[in-house]
Amino acid sequence: MLDVAVVGMGLIGSAALRHAAVGGASAVGIGPPEPSDWPAHQGPFASHYDSGRITRRLDARREWAVLATRAIEQYPTIADQSGIEFHRPCGLAFVRDDEPGLANLASVAASIGLPIDVGPVAEALADVPALSFPDRYTAVREAPPAGAIDPRLMIEAQHRAAKRAGALVARDTVIAIRPADGGYELLTAAGRTHQARQVLIAAGAYANRLLPEPLAMSVRPEAVLLAEVADGDLGRLGSMPSIIYLLDHDELDDVYVVPPMRYPDGRHYVKIGGSNRRAAVLGDEPAMNQWMQQDHADGRLPPLREVLTALLPDVALSGWTTKPCLIGDTASGLPYIDRLDNGCTVAFGGNGHAAKSADAIGSLAAELALNDRWDDDELDRTAFIARLGVHQPSAGSRHGN
Repeated sequence: MLDVAVVGMGLIGSAALRHAAVGGASAVGIGPPEPSDWPAHQGPFASHYDSGRITRRLDARREWAVLATRAIEQYPTIADQSGIEFHRPCGLAFVRDDEPGLANLASVAASIGLPIDVGPVAEALADVPALSFPDRYTAVREAPPAGAIDPRLMIEAQHRAAKRAGALVARDTVIAIRPADGGYELLTAAGRTHQARQVLIAAGAYANRLLPEPLAMSVRPEAVLLAEVADGDLGRLGSMPSIIYLLDHDELDDVYVVPPMRYPDGRHYVKIGGSNRRAAVLGDEPAMNQWMQQDHADGRLPPLREVLTALLPDVALSGWTTKPCLIGDTASGLPYIDRLDNGCTVAFGGNGHAAKSADAIGSLAAELALNDRWDDDELDRTAFIARLGVHQPSAGSRHGN
């Protein structure tokens, strides 16, 4: 019997698997691969099917800033253990025009010892003349290693490092978990059985399907927009940082923009995503699957295209494509990292912030699953306790990435 089975091979689950294996535990990670035929796919989806996510320490909540700091510090180790580079340290610009919000960012940055530069947006981003913002905005800049990551490559790196440390990776879907012989037996869609002393569930938006009682998490639909950047414009955007922009817009609470990243088709795309004011919570698994399977992400292209072309007015953008994703929001606004009454450990609910911090979340979850221990002087365990019930999200800016 293995020490631990990690259910879900997204960013958090893959990180937990590596930490467990490198720490000497026998472990298996179980999760389906990226669907090859989205309209026909019948299993769970994920939101890491992407090549560009923002990474940063700067945040409005200290817990997220601490998690990100720890995760970013591990990027070189993951790259060394796997031989895969997934991090682009291009910096970050947080653009907003509200004094309380700016003061809060500065306070959190000071609390973790993060140096930032604050100034009028035109001056703060003068090194990227292709960018255009209204003059009234202020930019808070964070230097590298803030920037961007390729989540597909990060997961590949975590898997390779975990397997080199002795872990198994099973590309399959867990359909049931039940107690067995002092541990757990996991049944999969392919008809296989895995046994482990501990189970760590990191199945993202679909995690509640495996729990005896659902936890308080709502799932909202979001869409991102990819626009191809011509080779001739790549040099102009070479110094472009990742951007979070709290704008004044009828449909969007905020947007985030990832500078041009190379995607699997060999082309470079700039990516924009954001929180849509009109997005309704997806009530069940069929609704989540329907959202992920539809072609045009519910007509989200026009407002995102409008904002991106305003930000990059003189850059030739083409090949506009929308991609759907799922955001799991918890009642606490933080991920659930907890050991439940049935002995299973959970680690999910990214609230649109978890990609950059996944390695730190996975580390905490692996330690909790294997040793039932939370030895942490910076992060209060109670902040990450899972809550039962139904979560009704509140309106407002989320600035996820």
